[in-house]
Amino acid sequence: MMKRILAVLAVFGMATLASFAESGEADAPFDRGVGKMNSVFIPKGYIGAGVSFSYKTYEFGQGQNDIGYSMLFSLLSGIRAEAYTLGVAPTISYFIADNFSVGGRFDYSRTQLDLGNLGLTVGDLASFQIQDYHFLKNGYSGALTGRYYMPIANSKRIAMFGELRLGFELGESVAYTSNNGVNSGTFQTIYGGDLTIVPGLCIFATDEVAVEVAVGILGLDYQYVKQQTNLVEESVRQQSGANFKINPLSISLGLSFYLPVVKEKSVAKVQPKPSAALKKTVNKKQPVSKKQPAAKSKKSNKKGGK
Repeated sequence: MMKRILAVLAVFGMATLASFAESGEADAPFDRGVGKMNSVFIPKGYIGAGVSFSYKTYEFGQGQNDIGYSMLFSLLSGIRAEAYTLGVAPTISYFIADNFSVGGRFDYSRTQLDLGNLGLTVGDLASFQIQDYHFLKNGYSGALTGRYYMPIANSKRIAMFGELRLGFELGESVAYTSNNGVNSGTFQTIYGGDLTIVPGLCIFATDEVAVEVAVGILGLDYQYVKQQTNLVEESVRQQSGANFKINPLSISLGLSFYLPVVKEKSVAKVQPKPSAALKKTVNKKQPVSKKQPAAKSKKSNKKGGK
């Protein structure tokens, strides 16, 4: 039985080798066509304007008779908190080439956290609680952008894009706790800059209106933070780094409009109207000079009379 199986495999192998030998030429390598895309998603000369929006809320232990949320294997327990993040960003861009635009954007962000209770327990070593902790941050930032669109299957409606942002940031934050009606906390002023990579998806609903989804991937960043505690103690913190992890808090949904730049219509040169004096000069009848008959023609007439 084993000999028969080996014989069948040998015959199959020889047949396969013979088919390759008969083909004569090796098959051409598969070409994905990378770099050969010629589909124009948004042509040169268009302008784009839009606004993106992001909003997230978080609630922990807010239910009735709730003992508080626990996480990290009960390392954190009794959590009662509410938080939200809000972001609004108007944008404008101009297409200097097909599928490629440069522009700018302005971002406003707001983060607020109200922590009613948080318990931290490390076995039998230590345990403590944080109560009535509040945090608020307002951030303002601007960026120069460059974006390139890559149509999916040469589509005119759906495309992926990659955007590079060079931005700067100015922000303020305050964190404080309340104890028997007395507030104590820290105020911060934040300065920073970053170089960010943002991939996304653009879907045209009509010829001019598109819906866009983008996810921020932090590249390089720098921050300078000046803080003041209880309006007396001052300190400074600086940080810089590189991080290419996806930031889920930066997912945004936007609406954009793309329109061609209105070209100036060529205005025909208007000839100045002739003045009244010029009209009279042109319309005035010029004296018609009587042509004298040529001498040759007179002689010919005389000969004809003879």
